[in-house]
Amino acid sequence: MNEDTTLAMEILKELKTSAKRWFIAFVIMLCIEIATIGGFLWYLSLPVDEYVTVENDSRNANYVGNDMNGDLYNGKDNGN
Repeated sequence: MNEDTTLAMEILKELKTSAKRWFIAFVIMLCIEIATIGGFLWYLSLPVDEYVTVENDSRNANYVGNDMNGDLYNGKDNGN
């Protein structure tokens, strides 16, 4: 330890460097959070093509994801 430097001055210098490191880490995390929110908003604003094409030929009913109580009728007797 120098004659000009006291223990309190060394602690204050160390505190200053530590505070500077924490501030830089905070700014980096803030930028990452803003970029994440911006990316999420960009993703939500993308156009979405939501359409379903259902073709019905010769009066047959096509059931997709609908419950028919376990029976399947495809125009002929299914044995029930």
